[in-house]
Amino acid sequence: MSERGGARMEQVEISFRFDEGDDEGEALRSLYRHLYRDDSLERMSTVELREAPPLEGAMGGVWDTVNIVLTHATALSGLAVSVAAWRQSRPSTPPLNAQSNRTTVTVQIDDPEAVRRLLEALNSAGNTNSGDSGDSSEG
Repeated sequence: MSERGGARMEQVEISFRFDEGDDEGEALRSLYRHLYRDDSLERMSTVELREAPPLEGAMGGVWDTVNIVLTHATALSGLAVSVAAWRQSRPSTPPLNAQSNRTTVTVQIDDPEAVRRLLEALNSAGNTNSGDSGDSSEG
C-alpha cells in the first residue's frame, strides 16, 4: 500500500488490551473512542472494539480488545503519539498491552517517542527479538 510520500508498509495489525485494573472495560472503551476519533489516524487505519466470547451463563461478552490495522508507515508514529496522549490524559490507567505477530509489548509510559520505539519494536518483532529498556515484554 502506498500514499503520496511513497512510504510503504504491509498492513500491520495491533491489538491493545488491559490484563488487569480495567474495571468494566472503561479504560478500553476510552482508548477506543480516542483512537477512533483521532483525525491523524483516520485515513491510515481501521479501529475496532472487539468483544470476548461470553462466559457461561452470561447474557453477552465483554469488550476486551481494541484492534487497529495500520495501512501506512506514518500511521505507526501517529498511533504512538495518540496512545501517549491518551495515557497522559489518564494517569491512573493500568499498563497497556499491545500485541502483534505473537509478540506483546507493555506500554507503561506516556512519552510519544518511547511509545513509538515500543510499537516499532513490536512491528519488527516478527523478524527479531527486541526490547526497550525494560518497558517491553515478549510473549
